[in-house]
Amino acid sequence: MCGRYTLHANKKALAEAIALALPDAYEPDYNISPGREVLSIATRDKVTPVATMMHWGLRTPQNFHINARIETADTTPRFRDSWHEHRCLLPANGFYEWYQDGITKQPYYIYPPQEDGLHYFAGLWFPSSGNESPPSFVILTTEAQDSVRDIHERMPVILKQDTQAAWLSGKLGNRDAQSLANEILLKKHTVSRRVNSVQNKDSRLIEATSPLTDDQMMLF
Repeated sequence: MCGRYTLHANKKALAEAIALALPDAYEPDYNISPGREVLSIATRDKVTPVATMMHWGLRTPQNFHINARIETADTTPRFRDSWHEHRCLLPANGFYEWYQDGITKQPYYIYPPQEDGLHYFAGLWFPSSGNESPPSFVILTTEAQDSVRDIHERMPVILKQDTQAAWLSGKLGNRDAQSLANEILLKKHTVSRRVNSVQNKDSRLIEATSPLTDDQMMLF
């Protein structure tokens, strides 16, 4: 699954990287959580990409969806219309996942080792129900690759920038997207449990740590 991620590039660098104008509301964030308005790339006509702010999470009478399985998103009634008509990409620098051993939950930061560290989560967006609220989105997930599977069995569908047009236009199918996601090289390290609180958003959250250097563990 994907329940927390980072996008911490400054506005100028990010605008140059994605070759799009950024909305004024964009701010770098080391701890993006569901329920937030975050940067998304989408098209209204399947041709021209636009960077806009969207609400992470689709609320229905039964649930609050933040993820959808890519294996079934094209046939599940809740998601299939957006699969065909409303795809999006979520720029990201990395994401967090928690390893659970039955006693504790240890957070990890998982990220591509490239210099700029920017990649894109595949997502689906949903038009807003009123003029005052932004569109909503969910992040698509797939089976975790080997480097992540020992922490969690699922991970975001991660795409490179050169697949942006194919994904947004609907030309990239689920099997091809899964295959491309599995090719992305990812690294990981443990981080402070400070990331558990969405109030913490500073750059120290992604620094490698251990129980002996964890800010919270040092209190004991």
